[in-house]
Parts: sequence; C-alpha cells; structure tokens
Amino acid sequence: MSDTDYWVLGSASCRVGRCFAILRTTDGGRSFVSMSAPALRREGTVPTLRFADRLDGFAFLPEVGGVFYATHDGGATWHKLALGTVLAFATGGGKAYTVTARCSLQRCTRYRFERSPVSANAWRGAAMPFVPSGSVLDLAAHGSSVWLLGTPVGGQRGSEKDVLARSTDDGRTFVTRHGPCVPGLGGELAPTSARAVWAVCPTGLSAGAWRSTDGGITFSALRTPPLVNSAQLAPASRDTAVLSGNGAGDRLRRTTDAGATWTVPHVPGRATFVPWIGFTDAAVGTALVQTGWDASAKIEREALWRTTDGGADWSKVRLP
Repeated sequence: MSDTDYWVLGSASCRVGRCFAILRTTDGGRSFVSMSAPALRREGTVPTLRFADRLDGFAFLPEVGGVFYATHDGGATWHKLALGTVLAFATGGGKAYTVTARCSLQRCTRYRFERSPVSANAWRGAAMPFVPSGSVLDLAAHGSSVWLLGTPVGGQRGSEKDVLARSTDDGRTFVTRHGPCVPGLGGELAPTSARAVWAVCPTGLSAGAWRSTDGGITFSALRTPPLVNSAQLAPASRDTAVLSGNGAGDRLRRTTDAGATWTVPHVPGRATFVPWIGFTDAAVGTALVQTGWDASAKIEREALWRTTDGGADWSKVRLP
C-alpha cells in the first residue's frame, strides 16, 4: 500500500486445521501485528486482499459463490457486501471498481461494471462497455484512468486480439478498441501512469509481454526470456519492470530500458514459483514467492521478498 504500510494475507494453524490470517506492518516489515481475517473459504481459489489506503481495504474470492468484504478501519472490522460474483477488481484515484455478474458453474450473465469511493460502500452499477463472452476479464486503474480487458461476444471467431476498453473519467465513459492479448485467454494489465501500461498475456502454450506509452491505444511487444502462461510482470515505472517467467529453473529478470535488455537482480534465495509481484511506487516492491515443498505439512513453503531500489536488490521479510 505504501513504502512502510502493508498487509499480508496467508494461512496459519488454527483449531480446525489451517485458517486465513492477516498481518500488518507500519514500519516497512520490521514488525507485524496479527489481525483477524474475514470468513474466507479455505479450499479452492486463493483469496485476494487489496488495500487502497491505510483505512480502506477489500478481501474477496473471485469465483462462483465467492464473497466480497470491505473494511474502512484498517482491517479491524469487515463488512460482507452483496455484489454478486466479482470477476475483476481494481482501485485508483480514491475509487474502487469491479466487474460483477450472476454466475453458475456453466456460465455468467448480467455483467455489470460497478464503482464506489474506496471510503464507503456506495456501489453504483452501469452497463459494460462491451458484452463479455466469458468470465476471463481484467481491470486496472491509475488515477482517473480505468482499463477493462476481455473478449466480447463473438470476438473469438476470426479475431486476433481481444478488446481493451479505456476510460479517463473514473469509468463514467469508455472508448473501446483492440487489446494486446489473445481472445479468450485473458491477461493482466499494470499501469504506472495514465499513459504507461504494461501487460502480460498468456497464449496457450507460453506468454508474451507488451507495453503501451499512449494510455493503451497501441501496444508494442517486448523482447523477453521465455515465459509460461503464469508469468508475472511488475512495472515500477515507465521504463523499469521486474519479470518472473515462472518456468522451470527460471529467475527474476529486470529491465530499466522498457524491455530492450533484461538483467538478473540480486535475490535472497531460490524461488520455484512467484504467484504475485508488485510495486507501490518506483522504488518499493514486494513479491510472494514459493521456495519448495514442505512434505511434513504438505504445503508449499512461501516467503515474502521486498525491494527498495526498484527491483535491483531483494531481501527476505521475516514474518512472525
């Protein structure tokens, strides 16, 4: 959330086996306090925890039958909201955005784009800028700019690209044109400004990375090491980003020249997989990494890494 304040959601031992718990730090990870997590299902999809500022945060399960919670007191209390199935979520410029739908295991209907101030549960729904052909969608926001990536109904027949809807007025209006990714396979957008937008797109057997410098109107493909579908791309600024290809034996890579060249940053150990990586500003970033299988506990060992120099050097955060 900032260079000193952030929250960590994970599982911990409890009387019924393992339960979700939240840790919070206000000193950049030197110390943590434990907080109660909202009621989240322990099996299935991994829940998402996102804070927009020190008080306002959201926790949800993006799946059929999932739940959506909001807090406005820094996580002391959580309120369950009836928004339907949340398929995509983003915050930016003091606003929260979602794409919701009524979903069964077979399909989703009644897609809605909804927005609210992060400080209140005042959600207002509107029609989507395009009718999606499925639930694979991505939302991103930066300031008053909002981007919605997906495949429209009929978009898979003879189309080489999906659709990217762009807004510059907090999601009130959108302009739609081709996006950078493959129809039906989704992708992840990561803006660092209203004009600089990075993207990583699965292709079915591998993945590709893209970058826009005009707010998502056009994208250029990046030259990267080989990537698998689960690759993670985390931009720190217009020209600097960290990439995890997530392939066998792969390492983190870093560019400072918009993807022209990639170097290997200094890391505190070996990571077998990187489920998530992101930056709060041009210098400070965190990465959730898996470091191996714990046979006795039958879980993946995980660690939290942190950088304060734009991804050049990473250190391990000691969690209680």
